[in-house]
Amino acid sequence: MKRTTFLTAGTAAAGMLATPRFTLAAGPAATVKIGFLESFSGQFADQGSVHRLGADLALADHNKSGRVKFEFVYGDDTSKPAQAVTEARRLVGQENVDVLFGGTSSGIGLAMVPVALELGIFNLSLGPQDSTITGEKAGKLTYRFGPNIRMMLKPVLRRALALGKKWYFIQADYAFGKDAYAQVADALRRAGGTEVGHDIVPLGTSDFSPVLTKLRNSDADVLVLCNSGLDAANTARQWASFGLNKKQKLIGISMEDTYYKALPLDAVAGATFPVLWAPTVSASAAKVAQRLHAGIRGPIGGRHYLGYMAAWSLMERITSAGTTKADKLAAAFENYTFDGGKASRSVYRGCDHQCTQDVYAGVVVPQKKFDKTQFMFDVVSEVPASEADGSCDSPWAKAATAAMASQKITERTGYTPKTWS
Repeated sequence: MKRTTFLTAGTAAAGMLATPRFTLAAGPAATVKIGFLESFSGQFADQGSVHRLGADLALADHNKSGRVKFEFVYGDDTSKPAQAVTEARRLVGQENVDVLFGGTSSGIGLAMVPVALELGIFNLSLGPQDSTITGEKAGKLTYRFGPNIRMMLKPVLRRALALGKKWYFIQADYAFGKDAYAQVADALRRAGGTEVGHDIVPLGTSDFSPVLTKLRNSDADVLVLCNSGLDAANTARQWASFGLNKKQKLIGISMEDTYYKALPLDAVAGATFPVLWAPTVSASAAKVAQRLHAGIRGPIGGRHYLGYMAAWSLMERITSAGTTKADKLAAAFENYTFDGGKASRSVYRGCDHQCTQDVYAGVVVPQKKFDKTQFMFDVVSEVPASEADGSCDSPWAKAATAAMASQKITERTGYTPKTWS
């Protein structure tokens, strides 16, 4: 694509998403520093790098017009919560960033909630899916863009419970896996199903042969993957190599569409997983896809979308707030409704700080179809934003409201918020 076409496509997409509603005062442009704290190395680096590709495009779109400019200051959490905390302190104390943004791992997402309160800085959590981040462990200064596990499971379970009632679970031993297992196992019990096996494996496991041998000797109808990232891809690939795809159904709570090269698509075709986003779900989604294709080589997917839309919404809210003061930014996010590049409008809910949005389930497509569409899933089930995470009367939302009501925001030491009108 020619550069002139690239610019036109980018401008059109940015215009579709929003027209900033603010008037700048006379004087020099404000430059807002966003501390982009992400897994650029370690276990989740493959997903963190994809988030960055999308977010960098959003940054370019916002900086094409207006006198409020943005820049990313990158920090690598190395996929470890302790390092995330250290990097957050560096970004705030040494780099003097105005806000924090990013995150893939649920463990890191959970760690950042109290750190944001302690440091007195607004934090937009990008991708962690542990449900308690916008439940009992919610924070006044943290909002989350990506769907939580409870949201992601809704469309999957609507389909999965019809596939069989004898389930075998493989669970990763960290926050995300524990949350996923608890919710899926509960749904199975309530549907009258039977858990025939449950193995907990360390995060980063590459050889699943011992577990799959046990699975092969069971009478399970369905294998449920309560893991994510490359762990999930490795499990699915080895499950197929054991020939289990010929006798069982496969479902999971995460299978990134960036793993189209790591999976034998024909062997796992029909397996059901959550789908973060798809370019086919609406005209708005197609426009976002056009923008992503203009700036990214190769197939695009849900993590590209998360990086782009989360960063775009953050910069739009900062601009509209007229300040980088943490509590004012949090107020600017409260019940903000916007075109999130899906079928219905997305909402940053004030009661629990979760962005409610349409959520989908998809089945893995065969290789020939992927070669044609360049997308790994066919969407087979959809739950609209209005139903995706209950209401503010739901137990988890009430728990979030109660948690935040008891919190005190620390005034950030030595920091003067940037302001404009």
